[in-house]
Amino acid sequence: MIKKIDKRLLYFYGENCRLSLSKIAKKIHKSPQLVKYTINRLEKNEIIPFYYTVVDYSCFDMLLFKVYFKGGCSKSSELNLLVKKLMENPYVASIYEMGGQYDLLVEFMAQNPSKFNKELKMLIKENEELNNYDIIINVVSHLYPRDYLMPKNKKAKEITLPSEIIVGGDRDKIVLNDKEKRILLAFVENPKIRLTSIASKLDINIKTVISVIKSLKSKKIIRAYKSALDMEKCNLINNKITLKLHNIEPEKENKMLDFCLNNPNIVKLSKTIGAWDVEIDVETSSPTDFREIYLKIREEFKDVIRSFNSYRMYKVFKHNYLVDDSL
Repeated sequence: MIKKIDKRLLYFYGENCRLSLSKIAKKIHKSPQLVKYTINRLEKNEIIPFYYTVVDYSCFDMLLFKVYFKGGCSKSSELNLLVKKLMENPYVASIYEMGGQYDLLVEFMAQNPSKFNKELKMLIKENEELNNYDIIINVVSHLYPRDYLMPKNKKAKEITLPSEIIVGGDRDKIVLNDKEKRILLAFVENPKIRLTSIASKLDINIKTVISVIKSLKSKKIIRAYKSALDMEKCNLINNKITLKLHNIEPEKENKMLDFCLNNPNIVKLSKTIGAWDVEIDVETSSPTDFREIYLKIREEFKDVIRSFNSYRMYKVFKHNYLVDDSL
């Protein structure tokens, strides 16, 4: 089990890895020295394997394609080699190891289906083990904080994180100038980078850097700076629920969104196009806790659910919201 201090720290630092040590210390009522030591320990033990910047890719007319690959790897060595190849692909945004009928979930970003199809076919040609797959198009995602990490009796007024972040959907295209692009990419590459380092590295005045960041946030391009978690090392379980719906009206859809928003173990809901219409990501401390949520969703929305399934999500190898071709 992860320690109490780890849970509270991961709650705040997990949702905003740019929080200062003093601010985190104040929120969890610990010394800045202990906070720094704990973060270093979590990084060293790879409980926090990496950090990522949440960027609304839809601002740049990018589409997110999720490819669920089946039965391509029978050995862990084969899987690791394949993941290494995928990590080098400039159109791959995220890579997850899965259980059940799928081995891998790989998220691609492209400006249109034709470009995505071309890149996917080239990838399969080079890796024949990837020739069995399902494609899902991501429409919009609702990201929720890991409220289950906080004590149940915590006062709402002490919680300052956004209750929901929306990425994707129908947004007008935003064109960035050269300085804005370079600063944004610096944060994508390293979410924890110091502003002075950006100014020095890019040879841009520090006041300009601060102004650009403020603009990127106000335009809702940069949405968050988050920490990835190794679920296994945290003794946590990550499952993805997929739902095929029918006859869903706005009122019922809003009810489902409210349900996910108010459940502390649900960390993401995505509307999709393909074999299913909704994906719900759930993180729990036991299979029993997950099953309880799973059954509750099926019961609560049985009149609109046509079919359902769930898949165990294991390791996350990569998780980005922007690729090289985005800008």
